[in-house]
Amino acid sequence: MPVYKYKTPEQAERHLKELQPKDPLERLSIQFDLLSVLKSPRKFQRGIFKFKCIEEANRHREMLEQSDDGD
Repeated sequence: MPVYKYKTPEQAERHLKELQPKDPLERLSIQFDLLSVLKSPRKFQRGIFKFKCIEEANRHREMLEQSDDGD
């Protein structure tokens, strides 16, 4: 992603308007994508867990992921 430098805030605002898509549906789509990323964070189980093997840890993680999909 390029870095732009501006001498005044007005120059930055003009350039921002140029970068935004002209199509209102495309702008709405971008906003929807942003909102879906910013939605409430996934729930996670707090604490420290000890596992005897990696398979047990993987089963625990899969169990947590499956319970998250139910939301």
